[in-house]
Amino acid sequence: MRPSPLHLPACRAAVGRAAAVTGTLALALPLASTVIEPGALLVLDHENTVDGGFDVGLVGADTVRLYAADGTTLIDELAWTEHAPATYIVVDGQIVASAEPTKGAPNSGPYVAPEVPGDHPDADAIDVTEVFSDGDDWVEVTNVSDREVDLSGWYLLDEKDIPNEVPAYVPDGTVLAPGESYVFTGMPYGLGRGDSARIFTPDGVLADGTTWPAGEHATPSWQRGTDGTFSMSRVATPGAPNALGDVPINETNSSGDDFVELKNLGDAPVDVSGYRVLDAEDDHVYVIPGGTVIAPGALLLITGDQLGYGLGDEGMVRLQDPSGALLGQLSWTAHVTRSFALCADGYLPSGAATPGAENDCGEPEEIVGQQLPTDGNLTVNDEADEWGEDLSGLDLQILEDGTQVLWGVNNDAGQISRLVQDETGIWQQSEGWPTGGKHTRFADGTGTPDGEGISFGLDGRVYVSAERDNDNSGVSRNTVLAFDPAAEGDTLTVVAEWNLTSLLPATGANGGMEAVEIVPASAFAELGADVPAAEAYAFVVLETTGDVYAVALQSGGEATLVATLASPLPGLMALDYDTASNTLWAFADEALEGRSVLYDLSAADPAAAPVVFERPDGMPANFANEGIALEPTDVCEDGVRQAWFSDDADTDGHALRGIGLIDENCDAAPAVPGGDEDDDEEEPAPSGNNRPDWAGPEGKGPEWKGPEGKGNQGKGQGLANGNGPDSNSGSAPGQNSGKAPEWAGQKGKGANGN
Repeated sequence: MRPSPLHLPACRAAVGRAAAVTGTLALALPLASTVIEPGALLVLDHENTVDGGFDVGLVGADTVRLYAADGTTLIDELAWTEHAPATYIVVDGQIVASAEPTKGAPNSGPYVAPEVPGDHPDADAIDVTEVFSDGDDWVEVTNVSDREVDLSGWYLLDEKDIPNEVPAYVPDGTVLAPGESYVFTGMPYGLGRGDSARIFTPDGVLADGTTWPAGEHATPSWQRGTDGTFSMSRVATPGAPNALGDVPINETNSSGDDFVELKNLGDAPVDVSGYRVLDAEDDHVYVIPGGTVIAPGALLLITGDQLGYGLGDEGMVRLQDPSGALLGQLSWTAHVTRSFALCADGYLPSGAATPGAENDCGEPEEIVGQQLPTDGNLTVNDEADEWGEDLSGLDLQILEDGTQVLWGVNNDAGQISRLVQDETGIWQQSEGWPTGGKHTRFADGTGTPDGEGISFGLDGRVYVSAERDNDNSGVSRNTVLAFDPAAEGDTLTVVAEWNLTSLLPATGANGGMEAVEIVPASAFAELGADVPAAEAYAFVVLETTGDVYAVALQSGGEATLVATLASPLPGLMALDYDTASNTLWAFADEALEGRSVLYDLSAADPAAAPVVFERPDGMPANFANEGIALEPTDVCEDGVRQAWFSDDADTDGHALRGIGLIDENCDAAPAVPGGDEDDDEEEPAPSGNNRPDWAGPEGKGPEWKGPEGKGNQGKGQGLANGNGPDSNSGSAPGQNSGKAPEWAGQKGKGANGN
């Protein structure tokens, strides 16, 4: 008998979980005559329905039923209990998963599972090590072998098997080194309470798996311990070694005042005697003293001084039990601005570092600075591999003939360099100065000052800021040291020291004084305090606070804190003062992405509104710039102010680079302290408690010549009250009478005392 076409006028399809039509969603077939020829197919989807479209959805456990036009006569139905991995088809009256979708074409046949081999050579190398199931689910697998494993094509399933679940596949080219982890995210299925996570080789061999307790989510995470057993963690650590036990790393900081903080998250006291805190080096070990017990909820702060080693910009902190078993590890690839803190979502950059106090997990205040325009001409200004790491502070000196001298200091070896440029623009050691510079010693001939900043003084001495003696590196010693650069030999010994440790906020041995800039006392005029007589006047900066401090360096090693310039940035590293514009520029390193702060010292309140700048345009990499030397604005030309930066990390084998900053003050007439620059009448030096700028190094200053004639010897009263060094009258070194900057002659710079 020949098959006949099937007429379906106004039939209805119903979707619903109930056996009766009541409560279902129904959609009518097209009203026009619908005919299905023998062997033909009719597809109902969003396109092939009445006006309004296929506006119902099919869910994981659902039913499709076909009714006659009367709405009560059931023609056929199909029910399932979970989503199909591809599609469902009917074979011999049974609903089964198809091998592949065949919409509008004959069915492909049922899914047939591939034959699974008995083993795989890498099946024993990969373990499931941590799982999170309560939200944005993830599963961590780790290479626990001593060989590399190619995970290309490996896949992850929950408790369901193919074809009832769509696997999450590892991308091709994923290779895990020994100990390395891969984290599955964005799986095509969700992980539920009491679920499983299983990792399979590409050919279907089960490598490993875990199931967490019924009725419970894996949160904070379900983690594998060192003995292979699983338990709920205190801290989720996707992609990092599991944090085991009740005492995890709670907060750490590697920029400035290094510290590591532990916290007891359990309900009972924990004796941490003998626990070990390490960085990436196995010989950098701090052992927690015996008798140390952390109460529930309490913190244990380990300072950088206690650690005895510094935490680097690309490093880690590891916590081990007394046997050396790893309990936790936190790694980073660059200094974080404030600290890494344990928060609800894991380890995150904190809103503020809070050593010894509860973590600040708020969003850090976003400070967006102005762009710092440059000429885009970034140059390399040293020989390859000349310095190695640790070149830190820089300062520029301009000789009477216009020659530029760049002073540098190394913060590890404690060496001072005097550099001049060759015809190619490379900074070379001056004649008579050894490669790497001259070593430095404290006044008693011992120690290695950790020189971080350097400044050529108005008195011809070189000043260095140090945060410690590297021969006693665990003890803070925030000090300003003066050296005589003309001293013979390859070692310079301190001729004067001002230990500011008790004068400034307390810091760790690696978070102290990063920069010093010697300035005329006139730079302190608007700081809102009397300026005492002193041998020298300096701005210094502390890495820990980021703030700038105005300090009078007095005779006999005494010092007075004149003012504090609060910083909008938490960690500054370098200073440069410009006399003509009376501005102080403070730069940060890569921890703050090379940003900077500019203080206008002529403002009524210089600290009130400093200008923040982003990293200079044209700096293509985030160099670890710890030193800055800028051309004075009364020297730079054509609107471009040359800047030199020292890269403490010696990136790509180079530590000195230059770039031109666009500065509207270039070519501008220099500012005149206290009067009209057109007035040629000599202004006497102030006396009393006014600004004492006019000290020669040892009594009467010599007559320093400006470019167009000899500057007159000063006729002021000397230092305030006659109490300065040698109570000398006379002009300051390099400072002619008149009213140009630094009291230079009208038509000359007075050679800055050189």
